[in-house]
Amino acid sequence: MTQDPIKLILNVDAISAPLTGIGVYTRELALGLERHAAIESLKLFSAYRWVDSVQQALAVNHGVQTMRRVLPFKQFALEGYTRLRAGLFKANASRLRDHVLHAPNFVLMPFDGPAVATVHDISYLRYPQFHPRERVRFLERHLPPTLARADAVITDSAFVRDELVTVLGVDPAKLHVVPLGVDPSFRPREADALRPTLARHGVVFEGYLLVVATQEPRKNLERLVTAYAQLPATLRAKVPLIVVGARGWLDAPLARVIEPLEQQGQVRRLGFVTDEDLPLLYAGALGFAFPSVYEGFGLPLLEAMASGVPVLTSNAACMPEVAGDVALRVDPFDVDAISAGLQRLVEDASWRAQARTQGIERAAGYSWTRTVDATIAVYRAAAVRAGAAINALDHHPPGVVRPRAGVALVNFNTADRSLRCVESLLPLRDRVRLVVVDSGSRDSDVRQLRDGLGVLWSESELIASPVNIGFAAGCNRAISRFLGDSDITHVLLLNNDAVATNALVTWVTDHLDGRQSADLAGGRVLKLEAGSDEIDSLGIAFYRSLLASNRLDVAEPYFGPTGGCALYSRAVLDRLLQAHGMVFDEDFFCYAEDTDVAARALLLGFTPQYTDAVLARHEGQASSGGGFNDFILYHGIRNSLWMLLKCVPATVIWRRLPWLLAIHGGIVVRHGLRGKWRVVLRLYRDAFLGVIRMWKKRRVIRHTRVIRARDFAQRVSPRFYDRGYLRNALRELWRWRSP
Repeated sequence: MTQDPIKLILNVDAISAPLTGIGVYTRELALGLERHAAIESLKLFSAYRWVDSVQQALAVNHGVQTMRRVLPFKQFALEGYTRLRAGLFKANASRLRDHVLHAPNFVLMPFDGPAVATVHDISYLRYPQFHPRERVRFLERHLPPTLARADAVITDSAFVRDELVTVLGVDPAKLHVVPLGVDPSFRPREADALRPTLARHGVVFEGYLLVVATQEPRKNLERLVTAYAQLPATLRAKVPLIVVGARGWLDAPLARVIEPLEQQGQVRRLGFVTDEDLPLLYAGALGFAFPSVYEGFGLPLLEAMASGVPVLTSNAACMPEVAGDVALRVDPFDVDAISAGLQRLVEDASWRAQARTQGIERAAGYSWTRTVDATIAVYRAAAVRAGAAINALDHHPPGVVRPRAGVALVNFNTADRSLRCVESLLPLRDRVRLVVVDSGSRDSDVRQLRDGLGVLWSESELIASPVNIGFAAGCNRAISRFLGDSDITHVLLLNNDAVATNALVTWVTDHLDGRQSADLAGGRVLKLEAGSDEIDSLGIAFYRSLLASNRLDVAEPYFGPTGGCALYSRAVLDRLLQAHGMVFDEDFFCYAEDTDVAARALLLGFTPQYTDAVLARHEGQASSGGGFNDFILYHGIRNSLWMLLKCVPATVIWRRLPWLLAIHGGIVVRHGLRGKWRVVLRLYRDAFLGVIRMWKKRRVIRHTRVIRARDFAQRVSPRFYDRGYLRNALRELWRWRSP
């Protein structure tokens, strides 16, 4: 069966000297796609323009890379360049909707057709300290929208695919593992053929250990050099360590350990080596060391094995997947283990002979031809998925599929509460899809949660992030799953320490069946204690002091539902993503993120709706430690200030500025007198440090606003703050002043 040819746009920004692994990947894709029979049209976009070839991309990107290195204020420069490039691409590609766009370097540009992104790793989340700050900020801002918009996402390894599922909550259905390849120039060679090139670099055949890596912290070169320094002096004199790779970033600690050994001639840095010389340096090495802390694939491993060179690598990340049992694997954080591995790499001749043969056999299974063929299959899958999404939106027959709701719970070390909440939702089982996101809990808690869900709700999905991503990101992970289901019309958020009532079951069902209609809705939530009529929350109240809190009086204006019990229509979620690139703002982590969503939905013209039925009973603060602790104080006030800066119209702020200053002056005095000066100073400092990020978001929100400032102001309570605040604050002040 013949398949339609593909029209493709390939972003080739990564093809820039000196070539990194991502640059090599992009170059090999471009060359392979250019001559592939399945590609009808290939357009290359680099930096700010179309280019005709890989060589032209190198020339265009050289100038851009030079500017990025020398410009000050790198974070602003990077964002400015990204915005400019996106605008130029959008203008150039507006008539190419019949093409597939592929971004092989993480981030998609705006495009209305099918889109594919390659995500090589998430080291910026796992090890942010290993990256320049501007890169971390860039990926934090731009990768989540890319993952949401992409019709298909390529990863280099199953390890990274699993990371995207568990940490970032990507739908597994859109993930495709496509391993990298190795060029035929990486092969075993005779010593005579290598001698001139090796002599030019000052080394002899099988007389050195090799490492190929950019000099940056993730590559673990500092520990590698320290481990090498522990080898016997006679061995170091016989087999120097040769470091190939361009200078990267944050390499001052490496310089401190490497320079004394360089002065003795035991370690040499060759810097960037040409494509012609690199395969020869591989083939001449006695052994190859690559104990990286984190990789998405580790292309040098493949190149070394293909060259017939024994390999030492780490037992972390994707390295076991790529190298298998062929390589020596060590703990990358254990210098002694690395040193012992290096000594075996040099002295165990029988193991080296076996590793050479097995490495060549293993590397033979990887080729760039296979990579290109598998990537083309992903393009076809993306086109099909994009077409299916359009059909689901535009041609879905009414009444054929019974509408469902997605239910999202976020768990952090409280599996018993989460399972109690799940049990209370069982009457809705036929009408909802349940996704539970665990946010970095203890292993025992995750096991308890997984086992309990298997018994209570076997068809539920557990997304278990190995790191604490917070409530906002946890909700986003679940919501991204739900928006992939065309039959899900609403999403219910419920605190995992809450218990649903029969009224909630009826309320959700009424919305699904059209007996009730609301953009975003909430209701009465009481304290958990049996028989208690004490109010926990009646939604969000936004007070005259421009600080939000739990609404405790039905007479107060209803600003929106709290994230602890909220029902959002699909229309709200889709519009928030389209207009602002996010549902919940993950910068908030937790607290005030629901106020932020309510404010942005209000500005987009959606109307919150309150029902006075008792929808849930809530224990409260089970995950955050209980009471008004430092964690709640910090995130609650910092995030409230960010929400204010992002969302509230300027006229609303100016008219209530005295009350705003009064409440924050009170916060400083009240909590300072309670001995919380350090927390108070830190939250206001960090709120200030986030001003520029929030201001950029404000500009986007302002451009999409459809209501007037006076309409927003109608949702602001005339009360200064919630009941009893001033009285309690004055009592605390009086107790402090009294002897």
